[in-house]
Amino acid sequence: MYILTGPSGVFVIDPSVSPKAAEDYCNLPGLASGECPVKAILLTHGHHDHIKYVNSWISAYPSAGVFFSSNDRELIKNAFMNCSYMEGSETVYDFKFSDLAGTYGQNIYKDDSMEIRTFETPGHTMGSVCFLVNLSGEEMLFTGDTVFKGSVGRTDMPGGSSKILAESIRRIAKLDPGLRIYPGHGPESTIGYEIRFNPFFSL
Repeated sequence: MYILTGPSGVFVIDPSVSPKAAEDYCNLPGLASGECPVKAILLTHGHHDHIKYVNSWISAYPSAGVFFSSNDRELIKNAFMNCSYMEGSETVYDFKFSDLAGTYGQNIYKDDSMEIRTFETPGHTMGSVCFLVNLSGEEMLFTGDTVFKGSVGRTDMPGGSSKILAESIRRIAKLDPGLRIYPGHGPESTIGYEIRFNPFFSL
């Protein structure tokens, strides 16, 4: 999970922890009680470990935009497909969202200090997306479970396809080599590092 803060407000990416836990960890007083200017909740895909607390965030910030691809709609409505069963629960989700399907390269948010573009990157799931964020002139790519440092997301779960993921990786590899990557798990990286050292970027 990532929380971006700046002049534009607060943006939540993949709400895998509760607002209270995020408030304590980030030292953002009022975050749990709905007092911070949360503008958007961005979901990279529909697996349970990335959206576990989405309803808690929506409850705290009902006016915040929720961005998610309908290509993963089937996952969130099925406990097996969203993998919540792996944690011993059978959790399904039903929330309203702005659909990211068909928005490759489009801006979903823009003001004087923040710009967010989507890149649809199916493969880990059919609805996987990456978010290219420009925050006060600094660009960064949030890849969810599409790309990790030195690896990529698994494709053996419902909705996964190694062939389609390879196509997504080839598109990502065309981005600026200096672009920093923030994955859903593990340390940050750059496009250039992955091109040099990630074997999946050579397929």
